[in-house]
Formats: sequence, C-alpha cells, structure tokens
Amino acid sequence: DFVDIYLDDSIDSYRTFLKVKSLPRYAIRGRMAVVPDEYAATLGIDADAERAADYVPSQWLFDYQRDIVRTAIQKRKFAIFADCGLGKTPMLLEFARHVRAVQDKPVLIVSPLMVVKQTMEEAAKFYGDSLPIEQVAAKDLAKWLGAPGGRLGITNYDALRDDTPAGDLGGLILDESSMLKSHYGKWGQVCLRLGAGVPWKLALTGTPAPNDRIEYANHAVFLDAFPNVNAFLARFFINRGQTNERWELKPHALRPFYRALSHWCIFLTDPSTYGWKDNVHSIPPIHVSIEEVRLSDEQERKVRAETGQLFVTELGGITTRSKLSRMAKCESSPKPQYIAELVRSWPDESTLIWCRYNDEQRALEQVLPEAASIDGDTPVEERQRIVDDFKAGRVRVLLSKPKILGFGLNLQICTRQVFSGLQDSYEEYYQAVKRSNRIGSTRPLHVHIPVSDVERPMVENVLRKARRVEADTREQEAMFRDAAE
Repeated sequence: DFVDIYLDDSIDSYRTFLKVKSLPRYAIRGRMAVVPDEYAATLGIDADAERAADYVPSQWLFDYQRDIVRTAIQKRKFAIFADCGLGKTPMLLEFARHVRAVQDKPVLIVSPLMVVKQTMEEAAKFYGDSLPIEQVAAKDLAKWLGAPGGRLGITNYDALRDDTPAGDLGGLILDESSMLKSHYGKWGQVCLRLGAGVPWKLALTGTPAPNDRIEYANHAVFLDAFPNVNAFLARFFINRGQTNERWELKPHALRPFYRALSHWCIFLTDPSTYGWKDNVHSIPPIHVSIEEVRLSDEQERKVRAETGQLFVTELGGITTRSKLSRMAKCESSPKPQYIAELVRSWPDESTLIWCRYNDEQRALEQVLPEAASIDGDTPVEERQRIVDDFKAGRVRVLLSKPKILGFGLNLQICTRQVFSGLQDSYEEYYQAVKRSNRIGSTRPLHVHIPVSDVERPMVENVLRKARRVEADTREQEAMFRDAAE
C-alpha cells in the first residue's frame, strides 16, 4: 500500500519533499508525492490513520460502481470518465458519504443547475436520512464555505464566482466535470482554485475530452497529477504552432500518456471490458433519422446572397456556419411546421425538442402550443416544475436548449428527440441524446434531425465526430486497460 502526500508551496512541504527524495522508493506525480507505507513513519505520517475507516460499500451498488468507488477512496483524488447512463451519481454520493464520515470538514458537490434537485432526490432514495445534503444558494456559498464543521452541501456551477472564497474544504466533487475544460471559461479556473490543497477530490463526466486529448489537462491539474496545464502539455505534446492540430501527441507517447492517466482516472463505456458484469447491453438502442426539409424561396435567396450558390457543400468558417444556421431557422422556414406535424404523428410518446436560438424556440412554441418550454429567462423554480411534470408524464412535449437541459438530467421517459438545429459540438449532441438513453431506459430512443441543404454539412460533421469519438473511445478504453495492468 502507498500513502499520497500533497505538496503545496509552503516551506513545510519543501522540507517534506526533501525527505521524500531521500527515500529508497517514491514517485512524484504533479503535486503529489507517493511513498510506500513502510516509509510513512519517517515522514511523520500515520499510515493507518490516513486510511481511517475502512470503506464498506452500500449493497445496492453494481459491482463496477463498488470497485471504482473503492479505488477513488484509496486514491483520494480521482476522475470517473464513465459513459452517460452508467450511474455516476450513485458513485458520487458513495464517495461523498465516505469522505464526510472520515473527516470533520465540509464536503461540496458542484453540479449543473438542473441536476442539483435530482442529486438530492437520489441521495434520499438510496440513503434516506443518513446522508443529508444542504442545497447552497449562490448568495450563501461564501458563508457556507467559511463555516466550520463537517457537512455535505451541493451547489451549481452558476453559483461560482471569481471571488468565491476557497474556505477550508475537506472534499470537493465536480459532477459533469467537463466544465473544467477551458472553453467553459471562468468555471474551470474557479474550480481549480477552490480545489487547491483539498485532500479529497472527485471529478465525474462522460465527455472529458470529446475534441482533443489536451482537454484532459485541467482534470490532471484539478486532481494534482500535474502542477499546471503547461507541465501536462510539455510532458506529452509537441507544439506545432498555428495549425489545425496545434498540440500533437509526441511520437511513441500514446501508451505512456494513458499509463499516466491510469494513476488518477478510469474510462468506462462497458463494464464487461474490465471483467465486471454486463450492465450495458440491456440499454435499448438509439435510432437516428435524418429528414430533409426544403428551403423556402426567401431562404434560398438569402443563402445565394451569402454563399454565391444554392447548395452548400462545405462547412466554411464559424461565422459563415452561424449565418447559414440562422437562415435555416428564419421566419419563413417551413421547419417548425414540419416538426409540429412530426411530433403529432406519435401522440402517445414523450418528446424533447432541442433548439439553438430564441427566435427558433418562439416559432416552435407558436406551432406547438401544447408544448412546455424552458429558455434562459425561465425562473429556476418554474424550470424545475416543468421538468418534474415532464418526468411524470403530465407534459408530453418539452422545448429547450442543450445548454439548459442537456447535461446530467435523467429523462428516460422520453422516447423521441427532435433536433431543430445542431451546432458543431459533438459533446452537446451526445449529452443531449443520452438524457433519454441510459440504465433504466426500457424502450428504444428515436432521434429525428430535420435538415435543410444548408445545414446538412454541419449535421454530417457532428455525426462524423460521433462515429470517430465512439471508435476512439473503444480504442482508448482498451489502451487504458492494457496500460493500467
């Protein structure tokens, strides 16, 4: 067995570092020193006390959940990169239960806004009154972080501010930790700052790096596997300058890369890959249907004016793609009426309709007055009421955007999804689809993507990314398993 020692910038940590360097066996991983148990006393550490209470897993966990949580507890700082629908919330709660039991400092869970209530409901379902969770509002977060004593709280990413104090956390858990990635802006940096020096940390997401391997960097830093992003990049990547593939994995670095990751995370798409019971193949299939919608005369004129041609054969730049996407959903578009007729053709099935733009959502509301709708201006309490009604079957059709409802929610009641529009984000598409296709789903999910000629290259690009990521993930999981052995 080994003991992990966090090394900060203090003089005491430097002295510990010098002692560690004098030991016959040790490893330095980012800001963590890893030493065998037999040398713990030399460093003034009680190895038995470090492990405190032995972990006793809850009986209702699947075998893979039980073993992964045990590993996370042994590591103390760990990431679970598990496919959507494999039960990350039970693993999160089990880790939180243990951390709260073995130390007397606050433990904070950070989740997407619409997932907070769902997580609290699952805690009550699995643990009853034995795992109370305080919901911490944005206005109360600074006070909660500064109060002494052991307790478990949950807040949402929107509550995090640049001036949110670090407090004295004993544990920090990031649900949907893809928010650490740089393109989510301030959240990643605030989470890194809040997590500095916290002894217990857990990150969970199904999409840690959907676009590029460098996206693992912030996870590595959050879990103290590397001191900073630049150290992570310098270890494994070559900077190719201003090219499409600016950061390229070093030659022969693929296996060392996944071996390094295996110290602080696990990839999971199919538990049977690792020898656990097969809990995945019981999940019903997803059927994707691309359906053509003709452009109106007005749309054709706008497209011709923008591109010089009627048929769009290439993606073009971001600005052009955005303009074309809006043209496909302008007031004269026949798509809203097409979607309304489509949805009414299955009157007994719950349906999610995903939009990109506010005016697109307004147009769909007009042709589908029976649908409930959630946008950025919908108050939190109203959002929650609508989601609850949808889950209960009181609302059959729900309109929203992936950035609002596309992460973390369990919406298995839905057997039909319609994408009124897609952007180039595979992660957004994948996360939205997986709201309704997960463990617990009993019927196939039908995904309908009505597209006009101007949108087809963008949609094909997303689906191409989906096929590539699925293939990469299978290869990645196999490589990771081999590197960890």
